[in-house]
Amino acid sequence: MYIYSFFNYIDVVEDRLSDKKSQLKKRFNRTDNFINLTLLGVQECMENMEIEKNSSIYLASRNGNMNTTIKVLDAIFLQNRLPMPFNFLNTVNASTLFFIARNFNIEGKTLFVDRFETALPQAFVDVKNGKTVLLGVVEEAIEDLTLHKKRFKSKNIKEKSQWLLLSSKIEDKEPIAKIHDIKLNFKKEEINNIDELFSFLDSSRGVFSFKGRNLSFKVKI
Repeated sequence: MYIYSFFNYIDVVEDRLSDKKSQLKKRFNRTDNFINLTLLGVQECMENMEIEKNSSIYLASRNGNMNTTIKVLDAIFLQNRLPMPFNFLNTVNASTLFFIARNFNIEGKTLFVDRFETALPQAFVDVKNGKTVLLGVVEEAIEDLTLHKKRFKSKNIKEKSQWLLLSSKIEDKEPIAKIHDIKLNFKKEEINNIDELFSFLDSSRGVFSFKGRNLSFKVKI
């Protein structure tokens, strides 16, 4: 399985969340911060490429769409009213996958999972069966930065949209790296995290060995 493109967006949040919508080449109504963060990562990873319509999309996020979920819960439980319809729809993780598929003309399988390690083995099966796969990890920050720090016990707040374009072969394009020796394992502690993988892709050559709690693999550039 080869990596043909990648994009590593990490935004350190200081005072407020950045405006991602203004950076998108295509505009959609009714999107929110999480969806725009996702679309920005896919846009840059794709680099104006066109992939087959039956390609798969895998999106991993530990917390999903936090800000819109907070708005919906505030409306129901604090304001005692029904939430705005599109806010309610955007709390459903599948809605983000819909925006990716529509924006990039993809009609294949879409799946939202909680961890990168859950998505990669399934992506490998798709690639083995001749499909191209977009695989991303997206984490947004809570707009209320004080609440974010309290909830996640973190001084440094970051937003991430990290994407890989995976395939066995894409015509007229050379791969960047190869993922191999994928093995399922179950350990109490992970040695590496997804940030280290993208840092390696950004600036290194050679072999990177990823060892997580549920999965290990090697990447060769």
